[in-house]
Amino acid sequence: MAERFVICVDGIYVRDGKILLMKRNLEPFKGFWHVVGGHVNENENPMEALKREFKEETNLDIAIGEIVDARIEKTFDRTKIIIAFEVVSAEGDIMINSENEDYGWFTEFPVKSVYDYSRHIKRIDRKKSGSVHMKSAN
Repeated sequence: MAERFVICVDGIYVRDGKILLMKRNLEPFKGFWHVVGGHVNENENPMEALKREFKEETNLDIAIGEIVDARIEKTFDRTKIIIAFEVVSAEGDIMINSENEDYGWFTEFPVKSVYDYSRHIKRIDRKKSGSVHMKSAN
């Protein structure tokens, strides 16, 4: 059986020194904390995929900055190529969908996290210099 490759995206959204994390409600990693993200669909570029995933999972409309990280993650049935983008701003009220059971703003990643992007939190927060536009912070 040939190895299957999929492209995925993650969104690193930092506001006031804290990163937005979702608590997964689905396998894999049910009950773990993770940034918003998912698979890139056919005929979709990574930035379009991240905007779609944010809208689906949080109801936020986002603006995307630069690529801040990338990694390869092997699972039992595929290899994921994951590109992590900085989310520079978001508008709307957070409303999570059924993929997640909760969300929160964290200064550090919890022990039970899918992947730890904490090395990017301070750098992104300094770069933003406090200019984030949110209708509500919840």
